[in-house]
Amino acid sequence: MVSSVRASLIAAFLLVAGNALGAPVCPTPKVMTFQVEGEIHRDVTGFTEGLEVHDGDFFESTGALGGGTRLMRIAPEGHVTVLNDAGQKYFGEGITFLNNRLYQLSWQDHKVFVYDQDFKLLRTMRNPRDGWGMTNDGHDLIFGDGSTQIYYVEPDNFTIKSAITVRRGADSVSNINELEYIDGKIYANIWMTRSIVRIDAKTGCIEAEADMTPLWSHITEAEQAYIASDDDYVLNGIAYDPATRLFTVTGKEWPMLFSGRFADR
Repeated sequence: MVSSVRASLIAAFLLVAGNALGAPVCPTPKVMTFQVEGEIHRDVTGFTEGLEVHDGDFFESTGALGGGTRLMRIAPEGHVTVLNDAGQKYFGEGITFLNNRLYQLSWQDHKVFVYDQDFKLLRTMRNPRDGWGMTNDGHDLIFGDGSTQIYYVEPDNFTIKSAITVRRGADSVSNINELEYIDGKIYANIWMTRSIVRIDAKTGCIEAEADMTPLWSHITEAEQAYIASDDDYVLNGIAYDPATRLFTVTGKEWPMLFSGRFADR
């Protein structure tokens, strides 16, 4: 009996190890470009951690720097309304809308906040990991913790159901930040870089990568100087509007948002 159990455990270990080691190498990512089609200049900035489009407006979760952790609505003309201000109580991170609820992560506080349609706090869930970017596929919440992993979780209790490892070729990729899910693909910022990647939501393979440096040609010299004044003011924030099929991107404390389209070269 003991030897049989031991053999079964060894077999299971070898299967898991074999699957991990034997994962096929991802194809070389395509080069992706971003064509700017519009700009929004906002009247209140924020340390952008999460960005979403909902009912024609933009919604933003900010980290506890500058103005603190806030949940804000950004109208298409750029007017900002603060919906919730938690100050320094916790460090806000990614947000996503699912089933008439808004979910907001915190960074190292291990909290997930659930709001109703009027942005009133309904409840709080525990996240066993750090919180970075968040999105959803219509069924599960999808979030990252700054590692090479992206997790699929149960919206009712934040139980982790599965995970994928983000890979470029044979190498795993960490610092996966803001997330946006569209049709089986996850678009993601890579923290502290000017890259946005498109990830296969099943395999974790980076299929395409965009160098967003051309955005800087749309930013005035004064705005560039302001962004360059702090190393934390990096590119971060991806939202997608299915009505217009436009992506909107921004950065932490950036006074502008850019709308446009990604295309494979």
